[in-house]
Amino acid sequence: MQKFLVLVVVSMWAGNAQAQLLDRIKSRVEQKVNQKIDQTIDQSIDKATSKKKKKESKAGEESTPPTSDPHGSNSTVGTSNDPTPSVSPAAAPASPVTFTSYSRFDFVPGEKIIVHEDFSQDAIGDFPAQWNTRTGGELVTVNNRPGKWLRMNQDGVFYPEYLTQDLPENFTLQMDVMASPGIAGIGTFIISLMQTKNADEKFSWGADESTSSTPNFKIGFRPKSSGSGSIHYSSHLIGSQHRDGSPEFVVPKKNAVKVSIWRQKQRVRVYLDSTKVLDLPRALETTTALNSLVLAAYAPDYDKKEGAFFVSNIELAVGAPDTRNKLLTEGKFTTHGILFDVNSDRIKPGSFGALQDIANVLKENASLRVKIVGHTDADGNESTNVDLSKHRAESVKRILISDFGLDASRLETDGKGKTQPIDSNDTLVGKANNRRVEFLKL
Repeated sequence: MQKFLVLVVVSMWAGNAQAQLLDRIKSRVEQKVNQKIDQTIDQSIDKATSKKKKKESKAGEESTPPTSDPHGSNSTVGTSNDPTPSVSPAAAPASPVTFTSYSRFDFVPGEKIIVHEDFSQDAIGDFPAQWNTRTGGELVTVNNRPGKWLRMNQDGVFYPEYLTQDLPENFTLQMDVMASPGIAGIGTFIISLMQTKNADEKFSWGADESTSSTPNFKIGFRPKSSGSGSIHYSSHLIGSQHRDGSPEFVVPKKNAVKVSIWRQKQRVRVYLDSTKVLDLPRALETTTALNSLVLAAYAPDYDKKEGAFFVSNIELAVGAPDTRNKLLTEGKFTTHGILFDVNSDRIKPGSFGALQDIANVLKENASLRVKIVGHTDADGNESTNVDLSKHRAESVKRILISDFGLDASRLETDGKGKTQPIDSNDTLVGKANNRRVEFLKL
């Protein structure tokens, strides 16, 4: 009897245990299923939120404050203040520009820099203190483009007030220009080099693409959204001219371009990036003196809220480089045309013309040996500047050997950092003149 009772108790306990086990298994299954459902829901929410954040980021107007580079251009990765995100990473070149792509770029900048404008002394959101306009504009930062940019409203004339002297018969002008998609096909960016007496003349003629009896050279770029853009140019000698087909400046496929203008007495050459788009042998009289640089954004039939032109890194240099004479008779040649990436010894492709110039002189004078010396401005750490200047001189030597076929035994290098300035380090122009490469006859 006792054994029977024990058996009954054990059977009941086993049954209860099995039932509890089944209940626990059922509960765990339900819990796991619910967790899976929750995870799926969370993932869906995360994806939706991520997409929304990306869209908001592309359309937003926040930007990273610019950081100044003491030995080159400023470096900023921000967002355009244009109402539509006009200049985005998608508009940037798909691949880095190679040095050899500039093999036909024969532009050589002038000897002495007299204007170096990167707007680093002005605040974002302000109009540059040393410029003038009668419309509107402001300084902004732009996606994937370094530095500060002057955003120019349509139908506006803009000029630096500090340029008052007559320019000589030999000078060079360079600047970076961008356009937002909304301006394509109807907006024109105009560069005017003129002889003017006062501000009224600058505003009257700055945006006028037609010619006048006043000494001048003007060129206007009209980017398009399909096909190629167009170029309008004029002077008081050649009248008003027009040329279709400018693939170097097409919005939004290629919305940024470096414009280079080179005047040598009567001759005027114009480049867009590495391409020479104009070579006019008799555009000006030899004695023509120009004293004004005027920029204009012109789009008469356009809503001003939908697009804009942007400009930065303006550099005006005077004097025709005389590499051969200076090296052979004076024993020293200085160039500001060899440019480097920010805080780097990597030579920019736009340096091709200046390097080719010195290489030609060395090839024509086979016995000539030179020392290449790098120099920086006074910003930054002294020892770092010396090292950087030495590395840059070495880079110049390497590229003269590899790309221009010079014998290494004819080239020595050194770097002086900031120790041998040729101009004041208290101004942007002075610092730009101090950043240079020298070739010393050995």
